[in-house]
Order: sequence, then structure tokens, then C-alpha cells
Amino acid sequence: MRPALFLIAGLAGAATLAADSLVDSWAAAVGGRDKIAAITSMYREATIDVRGLVGSIKAWHTADGRYRKEEQVATFSSVETFDGVHGAIQQGAAAPRAMAGADLARARSTAFANSNAVFFALFPERRHGTVAVDGGDTIVLRPEGGIDWRVTLDPRTSLPRTMTHHEGERTITVTFVAYETVQGITFEKEIHRTTGDPSFDSVIRFTKTVINPPIDDSLFSIGQ
Repeated sequence: MRPALFLIAGLAGAATLAADSLVDSWAAAVGGRDKIAAITSMYREATIDVRGLVGSIKAWHTADGRYRKEEQVATFSSVETFDGVHGAIQQGAAAPRAMAGADLARARSTAFANSNAVFFALFPERRHGTVAVDGGDTIVLRPEGGIDWRVTLDPRTSLPRTMTHHEGERTITVTFVAYETVQGITFEKEIHRTTGDPSFDSVIRFTKTVINPPIDDSLFSIGQ
């Protein structure tokens, strides 16, 4: 092997080791791979405050990347579903519309947002995509056909401090403000979401978490 190829291989190996080390620290901080591996689904409820307008969020996620999110703030309401391949959005009383293009790419990554990122990051045998490291404390999650999640870990706790992604020209940043432990697993308790437009910034506080609730496939489609 030529010296340049040795150098490239060495750098790639070092990057893989660095990513593995960060992910291992994250796994331990959350509660350990064994506990996370036993999770097949989660249900969470939260309040959301958008510049003084308080609403609610209900979300179902599965470890294999399906989700349903219901959100209500004042007169705005939406339902978003993703079954692992297809997604749909319904706003208010309007008819549901199928996701395509940027919406579908976002859904492929939303499946692994916030606490659900562990399902992608911790189990390489399950994931469809890649995990890389950028700097000393940032893990980049790249689901196939999705958008990048940049997860920056707090060096003191090894838990996510921020999680960022791009939606068009906007940078969306989620800051993890507080955590709680449910059945030995660490979840975010409060997050702050900024979009670059202060009128859409929000504070989300989780009020209920259920691990492995019964899940029906009809949850992941609208109108069924």
C-alpha cells in the first residue's frame, strides 16, 4: 500500500474510533445499550409554548423509525405521520397530503430526533445511514435519504447539549435544558427550539413518557 493510502486508512480508522468513543459515552449516560435495545416504541406528551401561546404535543415513535406527531397551538393544529417509507401531513381541517422532496427527507431524519436519536446512533446493525464525528464533541447522524443531525454532547455529562439541522436556508437548533430519568433511561425534560425567526421559537416541556406502549400500525397513516 502506498504511503498516502496508509495515511488515508489511518485517518479513517482514527475517525471511526473517535465516533465510537463519543457514542459509547452517550450510550452509558443514557442508561446503557442493553436498556435502550429493549425499547421498541415510545409515547410522549409535552406542552409547547410559542411566544406565550401554549399548546400540546403527542408523539409516538418506534425504534425502527416510524412516528406520529400531533401538535396543537391556539388555532393551529397538525398531524404528521411516517411509516418508514411514506409520510403524510394534515394541517387543521385540510385534507392530508403526501410528503415528497424536502418534506420526506426531513421525515426520515425526524424519526431520529431528540431522544430517538439513540435508536440510530447506538446500533450500527440496525441503521440505514452513517455516523461520523466532527471535532471533539459533535456526532453527525446521516440517515439515508434524510438530512444531517448534528448532536453536540455536553463534555460533563455526555448527554446531548444541542441538536441542529437545516431546513432549506434555516438552521434549526434544539437546546437540551433539563433531563429526567424514566425506568432507568435518561430523557430530555425541557428543550428550547430556535429557527432563526423569533416568532417561531418555542419551549417544549415533556409531561409524560411511556416506554413500549401498545402500537397499532394505523397510527402511522392519516385517516385510518
